[in-house]
Amino acid sequence: MSIQENVPLSSLTTLRVGGRARFVAECRTKEDVQEALLYAREHSLPWSVLGEGSNVLAGDNGYQGIILLVRIPGITETAHNGAVLLSVGAGVNWDTLVRDAAARTLWGLENLAGIPGTVGAAPVQNIGAYGAEVKDTLHEVHAIDASTGKERIFTNTECAFGYRESRFKKEPNLIITSVSFLLSKDGTPQVGYKDLANALAEGVDLSSPESIGDAVRAIRTRKFPDLTQVGTAGSFFKNPTISEEAYTSLKKRYPDLPGFPNEHGVKVPLAFILDHVLNLRGYTEGNVSLFERQPLVLVTQDGATADEVDAFAHSVAERVMRATGIKIEREVRNFPS
Repeated sequence: MSIQENVPLSSLTTLRVGGRARFVAECRTKEDVQEALLYAREHSLPWSVLGEGSNVLAGDNGYQGIILLVRIPGITETAHNGAVLLSVGAGVNWDTLVRDAAARTLWGLENLAGIPGTVGAAPVQNIGAYGAEVKDTLHEVHAIDASTGKERIFTNTECAFGYRESRFKKEPNLIITSVSFLLSKDGTPQVGYKDLANALAEGVDLSSPESIGDAVRAIRTRKFPDLTQVGTAGSFFKNPTISEEAYTSLKKRYPDLPGFPNEHGVKVPLAFILDHVLNLRGYTEGNVSLFERQPLVLVTQDGATADEVDAFAHSVAERVMRATGIKIEREVRNFPS
């Protein structure tokens, strides 16, 4: 385990904002995680965990504790009841895993190609895109329980997954060290999502995990900003689910408003509201804006602060509430929470 001092959080998060962290510990093994927790206890320091910082808003005041950067590597393959189990270190880049699985001709992760972040962060958020979620293939999560220092193992059911939710959001004492995924050698392309269906109709090859992954990355490149040019955390807000009555009422006002029924009501694409109801595509205040090609995505320019981002997001949420009566929630989490 190596420890650095006085590290800017803007260098550890993709939104590129935030003050300085007093200590940052790079953890490449489970033992490093346990050692970092011991260091925190011995020095009476608060602690928090970061992967690649792709879904957090770090505060301008920084962090007067120790941040555990979980960088545990490794991907191993074993047979499992006719399927294939990939056991993956929490520090592996998510898209690296997706590419690795595709190279092994394993089905199940390809629709999640191109999502930034680490494998260890994926279950926390139950990341999802293009008709798939992590929960669809996740087998087990291994984590260190900071309250005891011991390892615990959670099955898929025990992870309590929901829409961009899991037990790991509610129990930050659980530090994920590895995740296993149950994948198949004989899969079926899942191309019902609109963008993929359009690609298929245009003659794009979607016959293998590799080709689907490449198609998804191409779609994301068109929709999302370049992380080398601006700060972003991807989709900043969740798509809201509203009652059937509320949807029917809005549909009368906005006939083109899409809706996707689920067990809780009707999920509405927030990007449609931001774009076609509020005309906020590309909307800018200071150093913060909604991306011109996908208004669900918030981007920052050099010089942006966390306070600016927070105020901007509040302003957007208030506009949505006034226009539609919908209270939207953030997908991005405050750091430290």
